[in-house]
Amino acid sequence: MKQAYSLKDITVTIPTLNEEKNISQCIKSIRRAGIKNIIVIDGCSEDKTVEKLKNLNVDFIKLSIKKGLAYQRMLGVKKTKTKFIALFDADMRPHKDCFKFMINDLVKSNYAGVEATIKSYSKKLSYADKSYQEIMEVNINKKGPRRMIGTPTLWHTKILKKNNFDPFFSGPSDDTDVCYKIFKKGYIFGGSSGICYHLHRSNLRQYLKKYIWYGKGDALFIIKHPERTLSIIKHQLYNYPIKFSFLSLKRFKIIPIPFMFLSGILRFTGMIIELLKKVFGFKDNIYNT
Repeated sequence: MKQAYSLKDITVTIPTLNEEKNISQCIKSIRRAGIKNIIVIDGCSEDKTVEKLKNLNVDFIKLSIKKGLAYQRMLGVKKTKTKFIALFDADMRPHKDCFKFMINDLVKSNYAGVEATIKSYSKKLSYADKSYQEIMEVNINKKGPRRMIGTPTLWHTKILKKNNFDPFFSGPSDDTDVCYKIFKKGYIFGGSSGICYHLHRSNLRQYLKKYIWYGKGDALFIIKHPERTLSIIKHQLYNYPIKFSFLSLKRFKIIPIPFMFLSGILRFTGMIIELLKKVFGFKDNIYNT
């Protein structure tokens, strides 16, 4: 495949918080995919993440105070000097050709950013893993233009530098905020055929915590953008239980439907809890999922 740009034009940024079990394999897989420029921003890990980073020969920033995911991503964007920037997490493993496809899809279609196709890393999946992957299949893993992309993504660095992450988002929805700002300026995003493998959580309890955490991000997003409140509630109470379930049925996948219902309800519940915490002045809790 002919590339307009080299992989040397890409910097991968990775925020970490207690990722000692993941970070080594993540960085090794990124290097196998041809990327040499890697920046890790550690958000005050209490395990051996930083020790491992010292032995991996990567640029890394260690924060002295927990400031949240968006702050870490913001620093990564500021530090990046290459034409393109990829946003990854420690539990992601790109296919060896992932970045070649992503950079081609980004440049060819004139997108501001593209999101990789997400596949499961493990062959043995729990019910929750399979259900989560089905959400990826019906909602994420498709090419073409879209208004929102998450992680893993590849961007034009100059666009992110002008529309950087807002540290107000101590948890998720930092990417939703960025995409919303950029989309309003006339840019579009897209899906990519580049494949990235994701280490699913396996434990149903961890998934429940994850969607409550997503709800926290939804709350922060509508606090900053109240005009998007109905859209967020629609995503929680229509897209997950109804739209995604219907699309899953069309694929003859029935088993994930209860998980989809529960995921939407949990996001809504997490949002309400976070809004109430803000009203009553509770201290923000920054944690990893």
